[in-house]
Amino acid sequence: MYKKITTIILLFVFASAAFGGLTFEFFTAKANTDGILLEWKTGDESGIAKFEIERSAVTPNSFVYIKTLNAAGNNSYYSYQDNGVELKSTSSVYYYRLKCITSNGTYSYTNTITVVHTVSGIKNTWGSIKAIFR
Repeated sequence: MYKKITTIILLFVFASAAFGGLTFEFFTAKANTDGILLEWKTGDESGIAKFEIERSAVTPNSFVYIKTLNAAGNNSYYSYQDNGVELKSTSSVYYYRLKCITSNGTYSYTNTITVVHTVSGIKNTWGSIKAIFR
């Protein structure tokens, strides 16, 4: 089965002052055949208890909670495969951010990253054909 996926990957590097000791080496989002893969790596995670992943599919200011990942400590790599996005034959823009929550409950948000997800019409047509025979 042929799938064409168009991806825009944005990479952000954050200064430690922005999150009171929390530093990021990168925070990216990239489309794949199943949805969107989020990845980030931290440097210093002083005082961070967890990360909440948030997504917006309409505008960059209508975020919804997706998943919580507990902080693993300094120099940690994280990834999350978001299979909850719609696979359309037209381009879909998704916005993501992380809510970085400290052990005492205070929090900060990362900058918003954007990914464009497009699946070709061939995949869409093939899915319709398979549905006929179910």
